[in-house]
Amino acid sequence: MNLKQTLAQELQETHGDFLKLVNSIPESDYSLPTDNPAWTVGDMLFHITLGPRALAFEVWMIAHARGLFQFGLKILPFRLFNQANARLARRGSRISRQRLIKAYEAGHAGIRSRLRRTREGDFQKSVVYPVELSAELAGEVTIERLFRYVKGHFEAHSRQLKR
Repeated sequence: MNLKQTLAQELQETHGDFLKLVNSIPESDYSLPTDNPAWTVGDMLFHITLGPRALAFEVWMIAHARGLFQFGLKILPFRLFNQANARLARRGSRISRQRLIKAYEAGHAGIRSRLRRTREGDFQKSVVYPVELSAELAGEVTIERLFRYVKGHFEAHSRQLKR
């Protein structure tokens, strides 16, 4: 298998793992707390759905506007970014299994589309992510690493839900 095929398979497996996770948690548990005191189970599940969509945008930025993206990473007020991220994830009573699946399907379609349109020569393009943005992505991050991070992001948060 070439790199695109390997990444496509990894994305598909993560998609299946997300569906299994969502289907294993009763909706009545969505209001329960997680290891993150700011997020409920439902909030965390919704946050997971945001990952593929955000990463697809970041891949596009690195491939087509790397300098602008790197500049933005240097000046971004991370405290405000993290607050916005937390607010986006909070869905309270509006969350349902079907909404979670629909949100993940949209993100999954976006990241798969981005993978299909990524040129082989672009996979090693990179920017430097500050630790304040994401400890898991701190340092030099290639486009290939972002595609692989869809799985890493899912696994990190699903572990928090399984405790």
